[in-house]
Amino acid sequence: MVAEKKYILSIDAGSTGIRAILFDKEAKIVARHYEKTNPLHPEPGAIEDDPKIVWNALLSVVKNVFSQGFKPEEVAAIGISNQRASFCLWEKESGKPVTNFISWADIRASETADTMNKKGKWRVLKGLAKFIGSISSNIMMKTTSMFQFEPAQATVRLNWLLQKQPELRDRLKKGEIVFGTMDTWFIYNLTGKKAHVTDYTNATSTGLFNPFDLEWNKIYCNMFDLPMEGFPEVLETNALFGTTQKSIFGAEIPIHGAGGDQQCALFGQQCFEPGDVKVSQGSGIFVDFTVGETAKISKRGLYPLIAWHIDGKPTYLIEGQVATAGTLIDWLGEGIGLSDTPTALNEFAAQTEDTEGVIFVPTPTGIRFPHFDFNTRAAIFGLSLTTHRRHLARAVLEGLALRVHDIIKGIEQDTKTKIKSIKVDGGVSQSDIELQAMADFSDLTVKRAPEADMTATGAAFFAGLGVGFWKDQEELKSLKLGYTEFIPKMDSEKRIEKLRRWDKAVNAIRMVK
Repeated sequence: MVAEKKYILSIDAGSTGIRAILFDKEAKIVARHYEKTNPLHPEPGAIEDDPKIVWNALLSVVKNVFSQGFKPEEVAAIGISNQRASFCLWEKESGKPVTNFISWADIRASETADTMNKKGKWRVLKGLAKFIGSISSNIMMKTTSMFQFEPAQATVRLNWLLQKQPELRDRLKKGEIVFGTMDTWFIYNLTGKKAHVTDYTNATSTGLFNPFDLEWNKIYCNMFDLPMEGFPEVLETNALFGTTQKSIFGAEIPIHGAGGDQQCALFGQQCFEPGDVKVSQGSGIFVDFTVGETAKISKRGLYPLIAWHIDGKPTYLIEGQVATAGTLIDWLGEGIGLSDTPTALNEFAAQTEDTEGVIFVPTPTGIRFPHFDFNTRAAIFGLSLTTHRRHLARAVLEGLALRVHDIIKGIEQDTKTKIKSIKVDGGVSQSDIELQAMADFSDLTVKRAPEADMTATGAAFFAGLGVGFWKDQEELKSLKLGYTEFIPKMDSEKRIEKLRRWDKAVNAIRMVK
């Protein structure tokens, strides 16, 4: 007797752990399990993961979910969400890793990025692209003219790695070893080494993929001698990526969805229409704005990424970031003793209705969009002899909300699109005070998702659409996820004054370096 297909299994691999979550037809979670995968720091600036450890963690969390009374035969499909742009290299035939995963947050390639940005051929290409873009309004040319290489891009870290270990470049060219992000590594192993694939969202997030021509970027790869022979095949986000070997879980399960974590969260939040926005607040903050089927750029440096690619058509997004949020809150407790935990910080902040003039600018590692000044540092303004740590605690939460407001306002201005509301998830979003401040400063309704992390939900949606578990996006919209809403309450005069003082504080930190 064939078992009824009742569930979608999501595998969600983040920066510090991996989880497996089982969803039913109503998108309700019926089982879950999580395990930490502690990153490695072999030298200053290094952040790596052992490929074998993350693979074994995947096996462990999935098997634990099935041990809770569920059968693998009941799973219609698997969807995978993963941290973007982290990559490793492994032997094509044996599957033996030849490097660890080099994390998107690894900064050892900073000097390589500087060298790449100064390369003569690259500067000529950017100049030519700027000229063509100015006379043709070609979006790809305009993007190229503004593009800057950064260590977060796999393009830069792969170049750094191949310069450090040139024998790997030769092995890539010969086809002996292959390149892959975390989704590719998982699918390769789940399918018994049969599939070397990725999806459009993960490909474009590496920086190695052209989001306009929808192919690996030959110009970049040829310019910096990055062998494309080892790159995976790129498939639609809800494509059939392969089928798990029966020996792994006891049944052959189709892998029918894969996506980068922020794209999965955007889809999980049902941000399907142009102008929809989600804000994920974890260790950092990611503000993702659905653009639609035609790519847009921000004139101040936000580039288009592929949000998903379904039914032969790409949907684009642009993304703004705040580098530190949860990590900053942790440091405020562990580093300077403001509070022992994020919960305690929120409790202190709840003891007052106002910061009494205190402003905290949360930029310890520089400020990104719309200012892009990486030499700035965090600062506190407005201290007096009556300042209590409850005022500072509230200023921290308001500071994070104000940075989100900066990004939202900047995206609205640059895309000429009015944002109607904000959907949020992530650990920092569990603070009612921070979300109320976000609603007040942006003058928009903020909707908190029922799950702290919506990446797994998005991966489930992709896989479910791929296998027909859910019919289409309209059916997904009918699922009642259950949001908590925060309505703007702040008096307009107070809001205007707060924003005025915030802008002055941001300008001040940019002058003091």
